[in-house]
Order: sequence, then structure tokens, then C-alpha cells
Amino acid sequence: MKKISFLFLIYMLPLALFANYPEIGRFHRSDIYYAQLQYEIGEYYKRSQAGRSSIPLNFYTYIVKEKDSVFSISSILNLSYDTIVSLNGLEHPDDLKAGDILLIPNSPGVFVSGLPETGLEEIIALRKETGRKIYITKSGRKTPYLFMAGSYLSGKERAFFLRTLFRKPLAVTVVTSAYGYRIHPVLGNRHFHTGIDYRAEEGTDVLASEDGVISGTGMLGNYGLYIIIDHEGGYQTVYSHLNRVNVKVHDRVLSGQVIAESGNTGISTGPHLHFEIRKEGIPVNPALFFPGEF
Repeated sequence: MKKISFLFLIYMLPLALFANYPEIGRFHRSDIYYAQLQYEIGEYYKRSQAGRSSIPLNFYTYIVKEKDSVFSISSILNLSYDTIVSLNGLEHPDDLKAGDILLIPNSPGVFVSGLPETGLEEIIALRKETGRKIYITKSGRKTPYLFMAGSYLSGKERAFFLRTLFRKPLAVTVVTSAYGYRIHPVLGNRHFHTGIDYRAEEGTDVLASEDGVISGTGMLGNYGLYIIIDHEGGYQTVYSHLNRVNVKVHDRVLSGQVIAESGNTGISTGPHLHFEIRKEGIPVNPALFFPGEF
């Protein structure tokens, strides 16, 4: 009975006292805070199934260990990975490293940051649903959130997290030049290749890599005839050396839609498609989104 009484004592403490949240040392019933968290999560599900009011929202911290993953942690805690991902601003499973401090809630749901910093947070922030307004202390500062209890990431949000959001821009792809430093095939100097080159005969259909809005098209130096598409989360995709463009600025396009024909315009050694993914205007390695391609 003493143990249960102690659990209820912690359970009733107001969230305001947890500026420094209790730290779970390990996921084992001998750890008092782990035991407390498991009790509270179980209580949440019991109340939810009974249609009763939810429990007070509490948070704990946990220092990530070797071999931990967001999926193994969510399984141990009986919380969806959507909950851990949205609360901790993770953009990809590989973002979680040993030594990271993870914030863990006692209730499942999606946390919508009022000050989004990552691409996934920006996409989640586009939600129209309402939620409970809360403040969470992170790194000594209070951050506003909307908490959507019992909610899950949408299909698009999960695709972004799992790096399956973007599709390849051609039906059949053969990479002829990868992202990174290389010797320019025409100019002969060492330079940084900001995208990937795909083999493509002139007239090959070029596909939108994701839903978005056309923000630019025209002729531009090395790129030749190009298209830029703006996507949610601060991302853009670029398609260049085109022969023909089928869209115009401000057009909304869908993933997989034919937007152009490949060509040999600009500075080029032959027909091909140069493709880029950019975050806030800065090129990122497309290999992050196409596992196994390179």
C-alpha cells in the first residue's frame, strides 16, 4: 500500500512543478519513475476506454542508450512513436542518438509546436484541428504546444518521418552522378554537385516528386530549362536540363504528375535530368529520402 500511495502522490503533483522533469534511469519496474510512468499510461487507457476524463498531463526525461530506437522505446512504453516524434522534434528515426535526452509524456497523442523548428514540425503545424494549449519547458525555455490527445501522425506526416515522402522523378531511374564533390564533366573543375543526375533520353516524362506548388520555371545558366516546386515543411524540388515544361508558376501539382519532358538544355554532356531536394533553399542529399538508391 505504501508504494501505491507514493505513486498517487507523484501522480497528483501539478505539471508546473516539473520544470526539471523526473528522469527515468532505465526501463525496469525497479525504477520508481518508470513504474510511475507505466502506471499513468495504463490509467490513461483505462479512463479512455471507460469514457472518463483524462489524467493530468505529466512529463519525464530519459537519456537514450545504445541500441535504443524510437520504435523500441515506444513499444516498451506502450506509446505510439507518433507521440515521441512530435514531442521531441524528430525528423527521422536516425535522429535519435545515444546520449540524447528524450522527453516522454504520460499520455499518447500528437504535440503541435507553436514554434516549429523542423520540417516535420512545420508540416504538423498546418493541422486545422484544435487541441489543448500547454507549455513545455525545453532547454530552459517554455514552448507553446497544442496537445491532441489520442491522435496520430497523418499519412503524409509519417511518410515525411520515414523519408518516404518524396518519390523519384522518373519512372525508371539510373543514377549517373551522385550528390557531393566531383570533377565537373564539362568544365573540368572540382565542384560540389548539389543534386543527382539521372539518365534520361530526351522526351522522357518528368514526374513531380511530391504534392506542391510551382514557384519557378524558365531558363537559368547551367540548369537550362528548369522547374522549382515548393512543398510543405520548407522543402523544394528542382528539375533541370528540361526539353519542355507542362506547368506554369502558381500551378498546384500532385505527386507523380507529369510536369515536363527531360532534355539537354544548359551546360550538359548529354540528355539527362538533374534533380535536387532543398530545405529552406539549401540543397540536401536526396539519398536521405531514397534509401538504397546510392
